[in-house]
Amino acid sequence: MRRTTFPGFLLSRTVAAIACLAALAAPMAKADTPDYWDGDWHGSIQPYGWLPGISAETRFELPNNGGTVVQKSDNNIFDYLSGALMVDGTIRKGNWGFYGDFDWVKFTNEEGRFTNVGGDRINANANLDTRWGIKGGMVNFAGLYTMAHGQQGYIDLVFGIRYLWIKGNLDWNFNLAGTGGRVNISDSGHLNNQTHVTDGIIGIRGRWSPFADSNWFFPYYVDVGAGSSDSTYQLMVGVAYGFHWGDVALNYRDVEYEQNSSDKFLKRMQLSGPAISFTWHF
Repeated sequence: MRRTTFPGFLLSRTVAAIACLAALAAPMAKADTPDYWDGDWHGSIQPYGWLPGISAETRFELPNNGGTVVQKSDNNIFDYLSGALMVDGTIRKGNWGFYGDFDWVKFTNEEGRFTNVGGDRINANANLDTRWGIKGGMVNFAGLYTMAHGQQGYIDLVFGIRYLWIKGNLDWNFNLAGTGGRVNISDSGHLNNQTHVTDGIIGIRGRWSPFADSNWFFPYYVDVGAGSSDSTYQLMVGVAYGFHWGDVALNYRDVEYEQNSSDKFLKRMQLSGPAISFTWHF
């Protein structure tokens, strides 16, 4: 389903989330969590495995001034995920801190479909199938400020930037024929393109533990942003268990970008799927 623009739906959803979570989080997650607010420096490092599916719409330039190709992926499962590397970390003192996250993913041999060539939509009777690959990295770097903390959890304000680099390639081998005659594209070929996107982000993150004297808790993260893209958001929720050295969590994470400009390589992309993380506190 297509998202509405950043100033409306995304912002109102974030405000609602902040209000609900602030009410729940008045209060530090569990006995095993370090007291981040004792005036000393504290930190954590978290390698994690994320298995996202991908849904994307991309734009490629045809050679010899042949116009453009816009294609859309048909797959949103992680069967085509061929590589991934993820790690994040936090360092803080008192109410202030910094948060960083790095992700690298690679998808190969994804199924897709051409939606238009040279600005014209292709007739539905044509063979539209393509194969494509996409790889790239995403970096989040943000400041943190604790808005509330106590026995049941904490809630941090997140404010910073998100950088995305995406490179895509597109292959096809078919005979395109529509009701309007021959489409101006070779029966087979290969195209590639890439983009760099930098956005400002604002959101919340933290953990909530509704169970007294329990090591179980619920981590959460949500942000929205805009800048080089028209809108972007990230959402993560999960369940975790704490040990004396850190914690283990099973999460669900969703990241989306949208760019409405007709000359952008990346028009829309959504990465979503389960993740497992191991966090060490120091």
